[in-house]
Amino acid sequence: MKSAIQPALINDPFGDPGLLVHFLLQKRALLFDLGDLSAVSNGTLLKVSHVFVSHTHIDHFIGFDRLLRTLFGHEKTLTIFGPKNIIQNVKGKLAGFTWNLVEQYSESLTIEVVEVQESGLLKATFRAIERFQLCDERKEPFVDGLIVDDSAFSARAAILEHRVPCLGFALEEKPHVNIDKDKLESMKAEPGPWLNELKQSVLRDDPESALITVPFKGRSRTEDIPLGQLKSNLVEIFPGQKIGYVVDTVFNDRNRKKIVELVKSADIFFCESPFLADEEERGQARCHLTSRQAGTLAREAGVKQLQVFHFSSRHKDCREQFYNEAQEAFQG
Repeated sequence: MKSAIQPALINDPFGDPGLLVHFLLQKRALLFDLGDLSAVSNGTLLKVSHVFVSHTHIDHFIGFDRLLRTLFGHEKTLTIFGPKNIIQNVKGKLAGFTWNLVEQYSESLTIEVVEVQESGLLKATFRAIERFQLCDERKEPFVDGLIVDDSAFSARAAILEHRVPCLGFALEEKPHVNIDKDKLESMKAEPGPWLNELKQSVLRDDPESALITVPFKGRSRTEDIPLGQLKSNLVEIFPGQKIGYVVDTVFNDRNRKKIVELVKSADIFFCESPFLADEEERGQARCHLTSRQAGTLAREAGVKQLQVFHFSSRHKDCREQFYNEAQEAFQG
């Protein structure tokens, strides 16, 4: 398996925007935007660890209540990223409910909120056991667009223009290492913790002369083998998948540069396209992209695949036209 993540749009392209990313080898998922989540099962929502909110217009944030209702009463931490004012948006949502019964729950939800600003990342915590009072506000650097550096993935954000700040995102799966079981068997090595040591050594890019202690079947001894030899004999390295996600932004030089840099060389680029190619003036006035503009951004960024969505409902009969115009610009 070359990638351990699987992205898919949540709704029809005329519905609320949203992207769900499944981790195939973990009980884990990520959400991009919180629009209508009725198509997502409670079981899947319980796997969500991080949510990336572009902005809090209703079609991108109405699903917060559904997610909260599903996760409440579970011992887990949910991390939400969003633009300026996202902390106050979440605080307001939580303040709309009465929390006098939280002590009756043995497990408690914690919500970490990260506000992405030009000057840094403003962070705050809301704990169910404390009736979701805002606490632990602190500020951290915002360097090179990086907002998450997890063992399985990293994520970057760009602050775009949509009358209000709106975030674009890029998700990068970390490289992962597979061990060839047939070759492991043929060298008569004993499986064990040393294989994890080998994987971590490969991911750290340790010197090929570094020695790994390998136990062998039927022997009472071990052997120190150079990392380079083990990599050559046993290891397959997969670079991981890159996913871009951009919605609700205007096509101008400033945004264009930011988007191209953010999603550069992505394996798949999910890009909004509310308007058709001949509606550039309308798109400019409403701070949205056209199908042609989405295709142009994808071509300039050198992405491998473009998926347009978030079509205007006034064009219900033009689904294929959106796709065709975007692909024509994408292919140049």
